[in-house]
Amino acid sequence: MDFNDTPEEAKFRAEAREWLSANAKPKDPSKVKASVSQKSEAERLVRAKEWQAKKAEAGYAAITWPTEYGGLGGTPIQSVIYSQEESKFDVPGGFFEIGLGMCIPTMMKWATKEQCDRYVKPALFGEEIWCQLFSEPAAGSDVAGLRTKCEKDGDEWVINGQKVWTSGAHFCDYGIIVTRSDPTVPKHKG
Repeated sequence: MDFNDTPEEAKFRAEAREWLSANAKPKDPSKVKASVSQKSEAERLVRAKEWQAKKAEAGYAAITWPTEYGGLGGTPIQSVIYSQEESKFDVPGGFFEIGLGMCIPTMMKWATKEQCDRYVKPALFGEEIWCQLFSEPAAGSDVAGLRTKCEKDGDEWVINGQKVWTSGAHFCDYGIIVTRSDPTVPKHKG
């Protein structure tokens, strides 16, 4: 198996590296990451939002997303290439991966156009942060064992239950929650 870049991939890598070199500082290998205080965490969030907006403006924030949603319409390999190149630079991360990797793609597939128009771009540009609400005390991350219920009440859903271990929830503006809507059917269907 050949793991070398194709000519197209090499071109993309060179373009990404050139953009990164113009917009970020290379990592200093002599620096070691230290513990993060609440103050430095807040500062890192501000810096991360600025970096996310810059990446989105250049088209690098969601490489595999369709162009209609601000992506490049690129391949998974291009996304890996960009990540490889970005890892060489001192840029903040860790705030947007769940939202841009799971929540917003789910929305792009299942939400209405109006919902996508409202939520996709702010997430892409780092203006709003998303999390996923899966894990529960009695089930961990085993979705088949979840107990949180949702019931339709007119035009709204009423949710009852408990979620735990929601990574980054204290930074998030929105979340996608997994609930059980029909407790009378087998676990993987309700």
